[in-house]
Amino acid sequence: MPRKIDLITELYRRTVNGITEDSVAWRAFLRSAAYQYKYPFSEQVMIYAQRPFATACAEFDVWCNHFGRRINRGASGIALIT
Repeated sequence: MPRKIDLITELYRRTVNGITEDSVAWRAFLRSAAYQYKYPFSEQVMIYAQRPFATACAEFDVWCNHFGRRINRGASGIALIT
C-alpha cells in the first residue's frame, strides 16, 4: 500500500507534467495561481491539482480566528507539500 506522501508526490509530478505540456492547461493553471499569489509554486500546483477553481485558501486557524468564518463539518482540506 503506497504511503500518503508518495501519492501526493505523484499527483504533483503528474500535474506539473500536464500543465507544462499544453498551453491551454498552462493558462488554466495561471488563472488559478493568480488567486494564490502568496503561495510558493509547489503549493500553487497542489492547489490547482486538487481544486482548480479555488479562489481563497488559508489554514483552518486563519479562517476561524482571523476571518471569523466557520468550516463546514465534513469539508476536506487540500494536501500541500511543505
